[in-house]
Amino acid sequence: MNMKKIALGAAALALVACNEQAAPKKAAIDANTTDDQKFAYMLGAQFGGQNFTILPRQVGEELNEDAVIQGIRDNVKLTKDTSAKLQMINDSLDAVGRRFTMISRQRAEATRLDSATRATLGDDQEKIRAHIDSIINSQPIHKAEPSTGAAVTITDATSENTKFSYLIGLQMGNQLVSIGNQFEVELDQEYFILGIKESAAKVADSTFALQLPDDSLQAVGQRYQQKMQDKRQAAMKKQQEEMEKVKAAVAELRGDTLANGMPKLMNFKVPATGITVKGENLEAFAGKPLLMFYFSATCGHCAHAAPQILEIAKEFAPAGLTTLAVASGGNQKVGIRKFMDNAKWDETISVVWDESREFGELYSDGYVPKVYVVNPDGTYKQYAAFENDKEAMKLDIQALLKGTNVVWNPEAPKADEPAAPAAPAAPAPAAAPAPAAK
Repeated sequence: MNMKKIALGAAALALVACNEQAAPKKAAIDANTTDDQKFAYMLGAQFGGQNFTILPRQVGEELNEDAVIQGIRDNVKLTKDTSAKLQMINDSLDAVGRRFTMISRQRAEATRLDSATRATLGDDQEKIRAHIDSIINSQPIHKAEPSTGAAVTITDATSENTKFSYLIGLQMGNQLVSIGNQFEVELDQEYFILGIKESAAKVADSTFALQLPDDSLQAVGQRYQQKMQDKRQAAMKKQQEEMEKVKAAVAELRGDTLANGMPKLMNFKVPATGITVKGENLEAFAGKPLLMFYFSATCGHCAHAAPQILEIAKEFAPAGLTTLAVASGGNQKVGIRKFMDNAKWDETISVVWDESREFGELYSDGYVPKVYVVNPDGTYKQYAAFENDKEAMKLDIQALLKGTNVVWNPEAPKADEPAAPAAPAAPAPAAAPAPAAK
């Protein structure tokens, strides 16, 4: 496991916790074991085999099996019970990850060849590899406390190794839930833990036999890989069908077009789901000087621009400017509201959601953020690179509020190449299938 990934997911894990839990059910591979349970076992065997083999070599400490399992249970519980809390706060998790990352780097640095050794070994890669392996094998690895199967409570006095093992368990639990979500199933944590325990036992004793042999594990993995491929294809087909529906829906809304193929007018009959305002379309914003901000709640460029949009909206609102923000169709309401809160938007900006994706199909190239200044007659100007165009846009707004319409004469894309998206920008999210588990 790459030590850069040790703290993966730690930033999303928070607050202190309680360790009380019911006695887990007994997991075993038998004739009644479901395919999903075998898959959970397979994942546990994979994660356990990798982490109990590689991490001790990297950090010089064997993992504490009980602490790993406690981390798995705590993190899985957190996904089901919003009142549940972890036993280490976010800062502590980050600190543990950093300490062991530093140890790993130091041990890796010790394997670097000095000039004298490199001169002696020359370019013989086999000798170089053997020399590095000898250094790695000579580095001490401290034994972990034997597993008792008991619950683990993390305190200030808990050893660094136990805290690190707990962090690794949190990661594993997070991965289990994430992979289950990809398959739209709740994977059984007890079979996952069984796979981890047995793979850890096999790392300690190569003669130990897993309940599912390698060929069975491979067969399970192949079945679920095929399932993921099928889900991907189905999701792609659904996405394509939805895109065709959107294109058909906007055909009658497009009207006359500019040289670049975009509509000449802002069509306020475009459907929009209200977030801070009521209504089924944009008609309430027609016939007035308008600043429009098309954004995605997951776009870093949009998050950077959002407070500046608010400043501009506040600056020109007294002179008659209305500001409307349109969230792209790939968002969800909860994400949009969080974005608004982070940007500290207030009633100066009205917010709607392009849930139907029709606004994006008409007025965007799939990249965000986009900013538009719209004249009362519906003609408009698009500002595709907000940071570069901000000052010019403010001058245009000043002129518009004094009665001079903005004018936009975009060039047609060259026939031999597609129109390039403006930079800086980030793609607006689409409803794409989740990646397959690795």
